[in-house]
Amino acid sequence: MHLSFLTRGVNHEIELFKIFMQAQMFPWKRINLKTGKDEITAVQGSLRPIQLWEYIFPEECLGEVLAMLGLTNPKDYMTTPSLSKAKRWALMKMLQSKPLPAMPDQPITRFISRAGVAIYPIGIKKDPRKDYPNFGYNQEGL
Repeated sequence: MHLSFLTRGVNHEIELFKIFMQAQMFPWKRINLKTGKDEITAVQGSLRPIQLWEYIFPEECLGEVLAMLGLTNPKDYMTTPSLSKAKRWALMKMLQSKPLPAMPDQPITRFISRAGVAIYPIGIKKDPRKDYPNFGYNQEGL
């Protein structure tokens, strides 16, 4: 799963935000091709800078990621004057993303420092789930 977003804020707070984002580990479910059984391993969230950000994580953790970033309610972020609806849709099209879904409230289990950081979500994009014989698993192609 890929989450694209823009940030704006005090530089040292952005740097702290980046450190927190890069430090997150998520459970990653995949199927062992030899045994046919589900296995869960840890995978690090991957923050890829373009200064427009893309964050990579297992699809099953979408609710958790949106909660840690305060993005569970579209009413809270879809009306930001800094990113108009037209600009957001243009960026979504460019990034081949879909709108973020509204998520039910859930407890925040991961702390991400967001003081002095504004987050402007763009959209999400799913990864294919398929067999990777070279790794021996059927898994999401993070």
